[in-house]
Amino acid sequence: LPPAAGEVDILRSLQMLPGVSTVGEGSTGINIRGGSIDQNLVLMDDAPVFNSSHLFGFFSIFNPDAVRDVSLSRGGISAEYGGRTTAVLDVKLKDPDLEKSSFYGGVGLVSSRLGLEMPLIKDRLAVLISTRGSFNDFLFKLGPESIRGTVANFYDLTGKILFKPSEKTRLSYTSYYSFDAFKLPSDSLNTV
Repeated sequence: LPPAAGEVDILRSLQMLPGVSTVGEGSTGINIRGGSIDQNLVLMDDAPVFNSSHLFGFFSIFNPDAVRDVSLSRGGISAEYGGRTTAVLDVKLKDPDLEKSSFYGGVGLVSSRLGLEMPLIKDRLAVLISTRGSFNDFLFKLGPESIRGTVANFYDLTGKILFKPSEKTRLSYTSYYSFDAFKLPSDSLNTV
């Protein structure tokens, strides 16, 4: 799919599958075959994700630079997932490279991203750090006076450590942190 405003979005691409519909215009949430969004289970490296979007649903939390695989189960859901009635979205992050370092990134109108994969002990221990941030408040300053003080941005940080003590044993630790900021100039109760 072509990226929307330069952003590749995993959840938005799922909306093109049969039986999958959007929660609303411009939103990344998905409904499966008449169910609602709260009947879906979203997992990132087997950890449940309760809010899978940034900025009121316009962008998903999944950084495409860190994602290895996405699977969507829409029927015959296994009992291991706790009796979800409509779907299970399982997002797997890629493992960091145990042999060589790589550095990647990109600058876009909506967000910019930066990533690093690096072995700490060759063939045994490696780390992946991928971050993405949207600091585009300058766009509101170009608009009418009523929106010039608007703040709307986000950032997230995805990390994964892989330890392989032997050929048959592997341990991994995944972490995720995010922050969303939204403030209207006329909102006296909200401070960012």
